[in-house]
Amino acid sequence: MSFPSEEKSVFITSGDKSQQATIASPFFRSKYYEYEIAYKRAGDILVGQALEDASLFLCVSVYPVTFLYRQFLELYIKDILLRFDVNFDGNKKQYCTHDVYPLWHKLLDIVRLKITDFPEQLVSMDFVDILCATDAYFAEISVLDNGSMSFRYPDNKAHTENFFKKEMPIDIKNLKDRIDELANILHLIDETLTNIQAMEESQMPTD
Repeated sequence: MSFPSEEKSVFITSGDKSQQATIASPFFRSKYYEYEIAYKRAGDILVGQALEDASLFLCVSVYPVTFLYRQFLELYIKDILLRFDVNFDGNKKQYCTHDVYPLWHKLLDIVRLKITDFPEQLVSMDFVDILCATDAYFAEISVLDNGSMSFRYPDNKAHTENFFKKEMPIDIKNLKDRIDELANILHLIDETLTNIQAMEESQMPTD
């Protein structure tokens, strides 16, 4: 068993590259991307470990798992909005909410605006039904945690009220599966908007 020592530091640059992570790496497509994939990946790993040890660890894991997943969703939506919202003027105040539901609706507004440019095969694959189901998922998440606090702390900032007043069983394998589906639809929207933007830029007249 080891203990803190004055000769040690919490953050060091290791000579062993296999142990060294790089903060603010320049190789990602946006400054949000490395956070997004980190939160999602960490949540997935925790779910796997919790399901292997279906005891007390399963119960306590639901807090970091759900927190990590909703952080992933919040950052991914904000990332897409900052890249594709034509009304974005550099002021991020409109995106300061932690509630994923209104953020999703801002993204949905962009999808509605651009849906005529979406590939026909995408629109024809029950895309509207998928968006409606996605909306229901985000509404459900918002009811349970609309401020990124419910799974971060047991009670509010004033310590006067618990977020969860009674037991509520949550199937974390189902949770992971639904988050995977949300990740898929967000990725599909992201890639489609990226392609539309590239096509629009290629059609712009050049001097």
